[in-house]
Formats: sequence, structure tokens, C-alpha cells
Amino acid sequence: MTTKGLLLVMIDVPAEHEAELNRWYDEEHFLERMVCEGFLNGRRLIAEEGGPKYLAYYDLQSPAVLDSAAYRKIAPRTPWTARIAAHFTRSVRNVYAEIRPEVCNGPRKTGTGLLLVAIDVAAEHEAELNRWWDEEHIRERMAIPGFLRARRFRAIEDGAIEGAPKYLTLYDIESPDVLQTPEYKHWSGPGTTDFTRRIRQHFNPIVRNVYRQIRARDAIGG
Repeated sequence: MTTKGLLLVMIDVPAEHEAELNRWYDEEHFLERMVCEGFLNGRRLIAEEGGPKYLAYYDLQSPAVLDSAAYRKIAPRTPWTARIAAHFTRSVRNVYAEIRPEVCNGPRKTGTGLLLVAIDVAAEHEAELNRWWDEEHIRERMAIPGFLRARRFRAIEDGAIEGAPKYLTLYDIESPDVLQTPEYKHWSGPGTTDFTRRIRQHFNPIVRNVYRQIRARDAIGG
């Protein structure tokens, strides 16, 4: 089976350039990628907690799509891309490979919310980190009402293609309001397990962002 890939881009711009950033995505950049062979779908979201403020991610048939001839045709910067990129105050571009099949609660996979958690640990703690996710944490989170899907990825590090933090989990949720429910607050507070407390000591760093969807569509090229 081909390992699925994920291209994740996060951007901050000054407030006076946000309208242009959104036009650029909606009228050029996002659409270019949606017709590229190997792109499956794309979503754009805006941060409610954490940052950078704007997130776009694209599901790929495999990480190798970004080395394909089809992608190389659209990778060079257009004049509009160069103009808006000059205003980026912070930008992150990470490429990930899926490391386990998605876990879903029913047929609906996405809502209006997304919880992004990215973690690095020292090499000697990676096995324990993965065991914690696979044996306890994902099961615990997916039992919370409003959690629709969980997906885990590992960053690709190959020359110019890099990602950090190394481990990424995306939780699709009904809406960001799910994270204010008693069930979520229990498991992230008094219900925290000993295993979670132990592994948390090794997180360096941890990124936890909450996003609300502003656009999504399936790719034509997928």
C-alpha cells in the first residue's frame, strides 16, 4: 500500500495584508493545488488558539507527489505569490507521512474544528511516545463526544523537505466548542492518566493549536 502524505502550511501576516492573503489562496494558490495530480483534498483553517494564524493542509496520495512533474509545474512562485510572501512574518511548511490508519467515529470525518498536536521527544523516548498514542491516548480522545477522526503522521526529513516537530496528530472535531465540554476537560485535567503524566515530561517541544475551518474541497487532480 502507498503511504499517504500530508503537506501542511501555516502562515502569519500583518492584519493589513490578511485580506490579500485570503484572496491569493482563494483565487490562485489553493486552486492550483486542487488540480494537481496526486492531491486528494485541501482545507483552510484559521486559529482560535495558538499560531500561526492561517493553516492550509493538503492530503496527498503519497509524499512523493511533491517530487512529481505535475507538482514541479506549480511549485515556482508566481508574481502574486512572491508579492504576498514578502509579507509573511512567520511561515511553516512541513511534509508528513501517515504512520497509522485513521481512526473514525462513524462515516463523517470532518467538522468545523481541528485540534493540531505536534510533539518532539528525544530518540530514546520515541518508542514510549508511540506506544502511549497507540495504546491509550487516541482511544481516550476518540471516546469524547464530538471527536470525529484522528490521524497520526511523522515528518519527512530529506534534504530540503523537513518538518518539525516530528510527530503530528490531527483531530477532526465537530467544532472548536468540543474542547470546552465536560468530557474533554475531564480527560485533559483531573482524568489525566499516569502514563500521560510520565510521557509529557519528555515533550520538547509540544505545539497545540485549535483551528476553525474556512474552506475545504476535494481535489480535481486526486
